[in-house]
Amino acid sequence: MGGKFITRRACLIGSLVGATLMSAGITPTLAQTEAIQSQDTNIGGVVAEITQMKRKDGVLTVKMRLRNPTDKKVEVPLTAGYPTYDTYYLTAGDKKYFILRESENVPLSDLGSSSGYLSPGIEKGGTFTWWAKFPAPPAEVTSVSFYTPISAPFEDVPITD
Repeated sequence: MGGKFITRRACLIGSLVGATLMSAGITPTLAQTEAIQSQDTNIGGVVAEITQMKRKDGVLTVKMRLRNPTDKKVEVPLTAGYPTYDTYYLTAGDKKYFILRESENVPLSDLGSSSGYLSPGIEKGGTFTWWAKFPAPPAEVTSVSFYTPISAPFEDVPITD
């Protein structure tokens, strides 16, 4: 009986910690993810942070967290249909890498809607994580630059394998 009590107590404490973080606009997993690199954006106070640049099986996954430190909700226009996904790209040396696409030319990325329009509203103090998959540069390439239409370039971002 003591073991069940301890387990229930641990679950209750974990739930309270999660609820506290979420009420602050932070999910528990985001609270543990460090930014690799940050840039100011052109969107009223929003900060863009690269949290992952991971190479696996010939694919490079990029995760970019948008953080709203302002005191009001902010709309962030990330994409306006499938063609605008080409405004997000990587460079390594003299080569450009665009977001991978499925057989029907749909980007392998956070699409927002079936037409590729993505404009999340980020609550005050909140975050939104955008992701995309790119062809991975060769194994000897250890860093890339990442370009977005909403921020200055993220330069020399290290790749993890």
